Amino acid sequence: MIKAGIMGLQSVYWPDAFANCLKSIPNVDVIACADLGYDPDLVKISLGRTPHDYAAQHNMKLYHNPSEMIKNEGLNAVCICAKHTEIADLVDLVAPTGVGIYIAKPMATTVEAADRIVNAVRSNGVIASSGTTERFDGGIREAYRRFKEGAIGDLISIRALHQHGNISGFPKGDWYWDEEQGGPELSLIWYAGDIVRWFAGAEATRVYAEYDNYLSKNSPFMDNGKIILRFANKVMGSIDIYFSMAWSFPSYEVEIVGTEGAIRTHQSVYEGTIFSRDGISSFYRIQNNNLLDEMRHWVQCCINKTDPELTIEDARSVIKLCLACRESAKSNNPVEI
Repeated sequence: MIKAGIMGLQSVYWPDAFANCLKSIPNVDVIACADLGYDPDLVKISLGRTPHDYAAQHNMKLYHNPSEMIKNEGLNAVCICAKHTEIADLVDLVAPTGVGIYIAKPMATTVEAADRIVNAVRSNGVIASSGTTERFDGGIREAYRRFKEGAIGDLISIRALHQHGNISGFPKGDWYWDEEQGGPELSLIWYAGDIVRWFAGAEATRVYAEYDNYLSKNSPFMDNGKIILRFANKVMGSIDIYFSMAWSFPSYEVEIVGTEGAIRTHQSVYEGTIFSRDGISSFYRIQNNNLLDEMRHWVQCCINKTDPELTIEDARSVIKLCLACRESAKSNNPVEI
């Protein structure tokens, strides 16, 4: 049995998402949460209720100090959802206890903080990952499987799109509005950045990004962006990011072009399509809960003491890619990684 806890409650989405997913996974008992000592009224701005009300709703014991929570409850695993700038400190605090760690994306806002997280995880031998990712979407996983089995030959290029509502989904006073937390430059490019790396099977060596704020007048961040990438193995890539949509839920698509065909999957139309020398065919998109499937995988890794599919080093590489996009957009020049 995995005894799990939630660290950090000042978040619009993650505390409930983590609790609901973990409660639905066999052999997991979610027994405690820690509010990190934040003022209950401040937590309420983001979470929509106080830490006490959250704990009561999910039948958890409420702590202020996460170290006390881990020790007193004998936890095996924790989910961290906090300000992006605070996560490295929390991982430094938790990793020496040996518990498994799942970090709400993006796990850092600087390469230095990402390095600290990797070092803390590896030096203490803990199981850790960060998400969610698009890797566990049914259609994308099926596209990846067919690609790896040779359905379109060798990869030439990949295009990934991610749209996820707009900044008005975060209440005024929520920390997501703070520039230092990274905004969509980190939280949205995260998804597509990992997917293009995954399919390419290599790291990006050069990026060029153009983005601007078109419709979010009160936001300090970009709300639309386009990115061009070149990978170490010469694969080309591109990313489209939309953060100005009325539709609040995420949707995404991936298109990969190979030497013998192409595969395209659209999250919004529930199917994938293969274009090859044999013609055009579709494969059914498996409807699934990305986060739940990813957390099931992480829990199993905690039990088996094996690395998750998205390693902590992978997460660091995605952060580096996101930050290179920011640098390119600011300088109006390609950036070597």
